[in-house]
Amino acid sequence: MNKTISINLGGSVFNIEEDAFFTLRTYLENIKANFTGDPAGEEIMQDIEVRIAELFNERMNERKNVVVRTDVDEVVSIMGQPEDYKVDADDNAKNKSYSSNTRHKQRRLYRDEEDKVLSGVCAGLSHYFRIDPIVVRLLVVLIFFISGGTAILGYILFWALVPKAETTAEKLQMRGETVDINNITRMVNDEAKASAERINKFGQKTAQQVRYATSNATSGIGRALSILFGFIIMMIGFGLLIGLLSMLIVSDFNFFGFGENGFDTLNNLVFSNDGTLWMLATGVVLAMGAPAVALIYLGIKLITASAKKIKGLGLSLLSLFIIGVVLCLYGGIKTGKQFSCDAEITTSALIDSAIGDTLFVSVLPDTIFSRSSNRNNDFGDLTKITESSIYYGEPLNLHFEPTNDDSYKVQVRKSSQGRSNDEARGLCKNISYDYFIKNDSATFASFFTTPSTDKFRAQHIEVIIYVPVGKYIALGSNIRQISWAGDEGEVLRMDEHGAETEHYIEHSLDEETDSSSTIIETKTVNFDDGELTVKKEVKRKKRD
Repeated sequence: MNKTISINLGGSVFNIEEDAFFTLRTYLENIKANFTGDPAGEEIMQDIEVRIAELFNERMNERKNVVVRTDVDEVVSIMGQPEDYKVDADDNAKNKSYSSNTRHKQRRLYRDEEDKVLSGVCAGLSHYFRIDPIVVRLLVVLIFFISGGTAILGYILFWALVPKAETTAEKLQMRGETVDINNITRMVNDEAKASAERINKFGQKTAQQVRYATSNATSGIGRALSILFGFIIMMIGFGLLIGLLSMLIVSDFNFFGFGENGFDTLNNLVFSNDGTLWMLATGVVLAMGAPAVALIYLGIKLITASAKKIKGLGLSLLSLFIIGVVLCLYGGIKTGKQFSCDAEITTSALIDSAIGDTLFVSVLPDTIFSRSSNRNNDFGDLTKITESSIYYGEPLNLHFEPTNDDSYKVQVRKSSQGRSNDEARGLCKNISYDYFIKNDSATFASFFTTPSTDKFRAQHIEVIIYVPVGKYIALGSNIRQISWAGDEGEVLRMDEHGAETEHYIEHSLDEETDSSSTIIETKTVNFDDGELTVKKEVKRKKRD
């Protein structure tokens, strides 16, 4: 049975066996003797004790909570013997001792606030990857512009979750240097010299007085601001997370207009089931989810003022965010190339001017989508895929334009996009759209088709009817399916500015009439055997 002693070492409490305690005490006293008269001796000893405490903690577990002699011996072998370093040696001896005893090992990721521009992120990365910090900063700026600004989330993520190197041991680990007596002593002395130079330059007393005078006055305000900022940051994180979950669960990708089976429809129609849509969806989840978790975690830390850290969380979330951005960029560029070129094919049909002053326009009954108006349907509702064809009720639009010619003209424009001009033009040629012109009637289909092998590449049909100024368009059945210009049974009159209803014709006639007379216009619209007829009668009545 061995006697144990409770000690406080480097801010941590340990239970240590008696013989191990005396060995450790003798070791520390011998080290301290080497720094007698050294102004930085106190700080060096504190850093050495903190490092020894870290090494002891690494050896503790659920089954072992007492420091034994073998633990002390292992720590001594790592830290080095006290006689290995003497402060009274000259500078050359110091340099020689350091260069011969320094061993590089695996680096740890920290932020270096001693070489910071904003938060020491780039300086920390430069130590980790052993490259110049200027190179890292230039790369960060370049990535920021390439990503369209989204890379700032990765920077914030790194800032929030990667700790800064505060202790001497952490600064040595950041540089991949062995944490032993020699390196701790060298680091503390270097920092002491640098600090002395800064203090001499700006004035030690002035800096301390300002710091002490303002610390008490601002501590309460600082804590309140910390809680406020923590709450705001946490709410932003929750907002990102809720938005992401809503997009994936609640909407079921309905923002694309593809209804309940929107993901599958979009995957078949645009991406040909090649995995790109899954890549984009995964990238969005990672690129939004990782910063959301990081912001929530940072907000909680600011609110609670907790110093506890989740080991590896920052680097893991940063890695997930970078992967998400890369997936989004790759998938977005790959998809964007499919729509990079445009093509258009136009066909025209001239209607004999002998038909009169009215063109009767109607739309064939919808046998595919069975809808009353395209304004009430999403794009997915107006898209149907079969083994041989794809049917589109949208995008399809009919409108009217004025012309100074004597004849009506129907123009159909087919447009599409593709990876190249040839591909886009080939997709245009594959669009099939039906319309019929007979005498004074023009009838149009409410949808167009493409082969099922032609994926959606923004195919579009635009029907333009050029109407001579002063003539009329009579709107027939189903007109609202492809045009918002008027309602079924309505008659439009074309002037220089566009088509107007008869209501506006009456108004303009009234303005041109002498105040002593009144224009009375009657209009009768009849449907006879499916044909639309319009009868108009205009009379002038003299006022009494």
